Amino acid sequence: MYSKKSLALFDIDYTLFDTQSFKDSGFLKYKLYKEVKDVLEKISGLAEVGIFSEGDDNFQREKLKKTLIDAQFDKEKVHIFLNKEDNIDWVLKKYRAFNIFLVDDKLNFLQLAKNINERVFVIWIKRGPYAENQKEISGFKPDATVNNLMEAAEIVRKKNN
Repeated sequence: MYSKKSLALFDIDYTLFDTQSFKDSGFLKYKLYKEVKDVLEKISGLAEVGIFSEGDDNFQREKLKKTLIDAQFDKEKVHIFLNKEDNIDWVLKKYRAFNIFLVDDKLNFLQLAKNINERVFVIWIKRGPYAENQKEISGFKPDATVNNLMEAAEIVRKKNN
């Protein structure tokens, strides 16, 4: 379907990283969702993989290192901002030559991405407090909704064939 290079950009908290378990451990145990390593391996065979997340840059990078997935991402494609909404236009323009898959747990963020670039394929990972408490947004539907990242890997595979 696509002739251009593809890029899958992932949020960190509640997308790759089990933030609730981290909080429950008193911020001591770094934990990924169980499928994350397999998914990153599968997707990296289909597309480049990157991060587009928010929070303290050093702290978020520490999560990637402590969970042993930092090597999965090209350092040039790891984008962590205090407020990712303020930087979405820049990131999407930077990768305009790519077919972008954006995976996030925040529906309003995915809508913003789609409003900026309708070609971005937005995947809503429906887990964590943001996903659980979000109401559908009138007039907006993500390109895909998944409960497990393995479903996202399958979507990327199908869209790249």
